[in-house]
Amino acid sequence: MTLGEKLKKARINKNFTQEYLAEMLSVSQKTYSNFENDKSKPGFSQVEEMAKVLDVSVLDFLSGDSITVNQSDNKVAIAQNYAAINNPEKLIEQYEERIKELKEQLEYWKNKSEGNK
Repeated sequence: MTLGEKLKKARINKNFTQEYLAEMLSVSQKTYSNFENDKSKPGFSQVEEMAKVLDVSVLDFLSGDSITVNQSDNKVAIAQNYAAINNPEKLIEQYEERIKELKEQLEYWKNKSEGNK
């Protein structure tokens, strides 16, 4: 199991969104998504922080084996995630930032395709 697969499994077990976890780690959602998709690797300090937030052992993330998730405080995790998701101002801010990024990407590709004509 890859590090990205382990991250995703642990995040889903905690019912966290990528946006929420990215915020907890002070990285963009895209950066966090790249970690889960094994497109980039987090630094060791980030792995430590992810393990702490996701309540798993750092060794689980760094070993070649599957992870063992801690189910003991899943209700607390659900409550924390519920609070994060149900903050409409924060969600609006996150969506506006994502829209801005997508518009920039669209503009880049439009300009690039016009340059190839």
